[in-house]
Formats: sequence, structure tokens, C-alpha cells
Amino acid sequence: MRSRLLPAALLLIFSHAVFVAAAAAAAAGERLGLDAVIDHVQKRYDGATDFRAHFSQTLTNPVFKRKTALSGEVLLKKPGKMRWNYQTPDVKMYLADGSRLWLYEPDDRQAFKQDLKSSQLPAALAFLTGKGKLADEFEIAFARSPGVGTARDYVLSLHPRQAQPQVKEITFVVDPESFLVRESLLVDGQGNVNDMLFADIKINSGVPDGTFKWSPPAGTRVIDAGKLGK
Repeated sequence: MRSRLLPAALLLIFSHAVFVAAAAAAAAGERLGLDAVIDHVQKRYDGATDFRAHFSQTLTNPVFKRKTALSGEVLLKKPGKMRWNYQTPDVKMYLADGSRLWLYEPDDRQAFKQDLKSSQLPAALAFLTGKGKLADEFEIAFARSPGVGTARDYVLSLHPRQAQPQVKEITFVVDPESFLVRESLLVDGQGNVNDMLFADIKINSGVPDGTFKWSPPAGTRVIDAGKLGK
């Protein structure tokens, strides 16, 4: 079950790690260089205290030639809090309160929990909490043949500086006017693709702290994912 909960959270964290990034819009028609785009992304994320958006997610498994479409709402707040409310096709919730990760499946009346330690998700949580630097964790370049976005977009290709099975490559589609990352594609070591599109993005809107406080409802079976397989 550890493999079910933690890698799923990794996909979520890496997928949203910089979609909150925005910068002061560049002058009309001006194209920025790579370092400038990265700098704007980093600075704007450092200055963002919270984020919320609707998302549409497509998971592609090339081995079984299977695609799964999901959608819902995501809410983030520093330091280290996130909540993903899935609405379709099944209702479920991923929640991180800064110290613990939850996966709640109401239809099955069960919840999985796991402690979030800095040693488990160093790159993802460091950046999520405003302590990490994107360029320190990833080799970044403009995508040569992205296949996503438009000719106006900045499309960034990111590769982890240290090899990891959960993340082989990430692609970000950056809006050239708002500098919001409105689409992210994550490819893992097995070639699975996690494609996320974001809409109705709101930054620093005052997401309440109570959004990230949650207890399993009465009658819910609680499973400690960190103890499974030991």
C-alpha cells in the first residue's frame, strides 16, 4: 500500500509544483530567454501563499494502452499543505497537512495515512514549501518538439538532476502573458503519463487553514500505509 499512496502523491506534487508560478507579464511581443522564464517562475511561486484551481487529469498507461480521465479541484497553502478533491469518475481526496498524507475513499469507507518526512519527498516538498529551487533539482530547457501548447507559449522540459523512478521528465506549458503554468505533463520511469490542465486559477485568495484539517468520519477503516509490507 506504500506503493499505492506515496507515488500517487509524488505525481500530484510534481504535477502542481510550479503551476502556481506567475510573473509580471513581459512586454507585448517580447520573448524571454530560458533563465528569465525560470527566474520569474521561481520568484512568483516564492511569493504565493496559497493557490486553488479546477483540474482535468488524464492518466495514460502505454503498456495496457489505457487512458483514464479524472477531474476535480486542487487547493494549496504554504507551508506544505495541499488538498486534491476528486469529483469524477470517483469521489476521493488526497490531503497533506504538512506532516501527514491522507488518501480518503468514501465509497469504500477507508482511508490510508502516511507520515511525510523530509527524507521521503525531498525535492517535491522542498519546492512546495518554498524552500527548494527549481533549477537546483531539475535540468531545465525549452522543449524542442513539445507537442503541447501553442506557438506563443513557453514550453519547458524538466529532467531530475538525480535519477528517480517516479519522475523521468516533466513538461510545463507556460502562458506567455500571465506566466501561469496551465498544463503539466509528467512521465515516470515506466513511461506512464500524467497530464493535467488547470482552469479558474486563483492565487493568494485566502484559502482557509481549516481546508487542510481533516479526520476520518465515524465507521471509516484507517490503514497506516507506512507499516504495510514490513
